[in-house]
Amino acid sequence: MIMATLCFPALVQRFFGHLRAEQEMRPHTVAAYRDTFRLLLRFMAKRRNISIDHLTLDAVCPDSILAFLDYLEKQRHNQARTRNVRLTAIRAFVRFALGHTSSDYVGDAQRILAIPSKRTTKPVLGFLQRKEVDAIIAAVDLSTWTGRRDQLLFSLLYNTGARISEALQLKPSDVQRRVVRLHGKGRKERDVPVWPQTHRKLQQWCRDNELDPVQPIFASPDGRALTRRSAARRLALAVTKARTACASLGEKTITLHTFRHTTAMHLLQSGVPLEIIALWLGHEQVITTHGYIEADLTMKQSALDQLQPLQWRRATKRSTSHVMAFLEAL
Repeated sequence: MIMATLCFPALVQRFFGHLRAEQEMRPHTVAAYRDTFRLLLRFMAKRRNISIDHLTLDAVCPDSILAFLDYLEKQRHNQARTRNVRLTAIRAFVRFALGHTSSDYVGDAQRILAIPSKRTTKPVLGFLQRKEVDAIIAAVDLSTWTGRRDQLLFSLLYNTGARISEALQLKPSDVQRRVVRLHGKGRKERDVPVWPQTHRKLQQWCRDNELDPVQPIFASPDGRALTRRSAARRLALAVTKARTACASLGEKTITLHTFRHTTAMHLLQSGVPLEIIALWLGHEQVITTHGYIEADLTMKQSALDQLQPLQWRRATKRSTSHVMAFLEAL
């Protein structure tokens, strides 16, 4: 078959070039797809007992992909959510391959695309109380340059509800009067208002560090843009320290994205309409934001469960109907 002569690794390289140049996919998404193909290439090479460089497209068949997904769950102990992410990357490659191979591959491609994602239990969104946010911000060591940077970053995340990727892209030119311009998913931009003190802190930070308009505001000491991993590590340090002053933090798993959930929940609890929160967060559809309502109801139910219920006296039923009386007596 024609497809069997195609060099699968070369097609993979063309696929990733397509993701960057034509799809303009964000680096962290490309990295997730890359990790999928690292695992997939090794799995298929071992399955066929050949080197990765000798794999051809006929290795990407429904049986092979199903076996790979089974391997992820049973041997790597991946959860259904991770399995679905891997399948999404494979589907994207298969769609790309359809436009770059012979028609012989259509049947296999359609069967791969028909492989269903597994249903997952949607977790209740985790968020912080205001006192917990304050404790984390207060735990940062302001006597150091990195501490002052961290406090500004965490404050901005809570103020704006920005994704960490959006915050780390922020440049001085994005800071306008009482507004910051965030560059979100799909190359979409949105303006989010900030508190006066946040605006002043941002401007002061840019002046103190003599930043050019296009330099990253949040950088490492050597001037390079702060990475997501480094920011997560700095947050973990602050949370560990904050737990000594705020015991409730010890019961929670806190990530950089927790600030985003917290902002949304606090806006919701303050009476801000869901449509405005969706615009604030950069959600394309309000249904994406609807999860915060569910989380808020769960929180309220949890609070209600802690109250002692009232003891009700049962009223004596009086029937005005002979037929109903007969039925109730049965």
